[in-house]
Amino acid sequence: MKYKILILITVVLFLIVCGKKDHVNHKDADIDHNHEHVAENLNNTRHEHQHELEEKTDDAGHSHEHEKEADAAEHDHEHEEASDAVTGQNHDHEAESEDKAEHDHLHISEEMMREWGIGFGSPEKRDYVEKVLLTGTAKVNKNTTFLINSLVPGVVTTVKSDIGDRVKKGTVLCVLNSPELLELKTSYIKAHQEFLQTMQNYGRAKHLFESNAIERKELISRETKYRINLAEYLSLEAKLHSLGFSRKLLKELTGSLISGETGKLKEFLSPFYSIPAPGPGKVISRNLTPGEMIENNRTIFEISDTKKLWAILDVREKDLQHIEKGKKVEIFSDVYPGKIFTGFVSAIPEKVDTELRTIKVRVEVDNEKYLLKPEMYVKGALQKNIKKDYISVPGSAVVKMSGINGVFLKDTDGFKFKPVQVMDRDSAGFVFVSGLKEDEIIVTKGTFYLKAEYEIKRGATDAHAGHQH
Repeated sequence: MKYKILILITVVLFLIVCGKKDHVNHKDADIDHNHEHVAENLNNTRHEHQHELEEKTDDAGHSHEHEKEADAAEHDHEHEEASDAVTGQNHDHEAESEDKAEHDHLHISEEMMREWGIGFGSPEKRDYVEKVLLTGTAKVNKNTTFLINSLVPGVVTTVKSDIGDRVKKGTVLCVLNSPELLELKTSYIKAHQEFLQTMQNYGRAKHLFESNAIERKELISRETKYRINLAEYLSLEAKLHSLGFSRKLLKELTGSLISGETGKLKEFLSPFYSIPAPGPGKVISRNLTPGEMIENNRTIFEISDTKKLWAILDVREKDLQHIEKGKKVEIFSDVYPGKIFTGFVSAIPEKVDTELRTIKVRVEVDNEKYLLKPEMYVKGALQKNIKKDYISVPGSAVVKMSGINGVFLKDTDGFKFKPVQVMDRDSAGFVFVSGLKEDEIIVTKGTFYLKAEYEIKRGATDAHAGHQH
């Protein structure tokens, strides 16, 4: 029994041992299988990883290629944009050039040109007289200037002439109320009467002396009184002459005294004194006011005939060789562009200004229309030498735009303003210029309208450019 139990235990143990061994073998097999599976998985993973790496590499290559293509495309796009920008700039420049060309030219219809009186011409060659240019000042002509003083004191009652008035010889300038003048007139009448009386007494004395009725002493006494009265009478008459009372008037007065007529005497014995103009001219100064007391020898008016003025010009030492008395000088002023006044050298001083090294030459100027005024700045030009064949245009063709001299040219595109350098102008109205050719067509009439139209268009173009900017 024990033996069977032992065999049974042995069998059980054997079975257990065998079972564990199989289990171990199975585990080992499972482990090996698992290892194989892991290895296979690792291998697969490696292949997959390698495949992924290859794919990534391929993708990276493709990506890099795509990036290169993208960069190239972007570069091409930027190049295109830059080209477009350059093209745009070129278009802008072309547009600006077109705008500028459009701005430089005016397009005027035929109808408008006829309405504006547009006329054409061409520059022509003329002899150019080179000149010595001088500066100076217009002055009154002292040979035709009068300073009017009051020779008797009095109160101003009326002022009849004022500054700028043109007067003739004898024109009343003002009226004074002068008691001193009335006293002078009265003394003149008394002197005249005494003169007549002593003259008659002296005449009778001569007859009486010849008949031995009186002594020589009496004759000499009457003769002396006569001559004294005559001298006094003539002296007072001379004073009245200097005050403007004519000999004719005084003769008529004394005639009425002899005849006993009192009308002229009453008219003569008046305290009012009219001061006349001593010569023709214009009143250039006035120094009195109504109600003012005027004393003797005070200058109250200045009159000058400004039809002939003096121009005092500064001539440099080196230009004295071109100056001589009687030489013609052209006088002009900036106040009257293009206007030339004719003058002649009338005096050349002997002394040179030690500081300025100039001589003030006097030129008598014809100022018939009274355009020049005393103390006005003037310029003078006198002939130095002649140069042949200089380009010239009519004075009406030259206009000034923004301070620049120029002319309007006519071409196929319309009218264009062309700057020129103005050298001089002659008495015939031609302007000598540089910068033009003889074959160019210029506008000689109606330039005022073109200038106005050009300035309007330029203003509109500038405003448009400013808005775009």
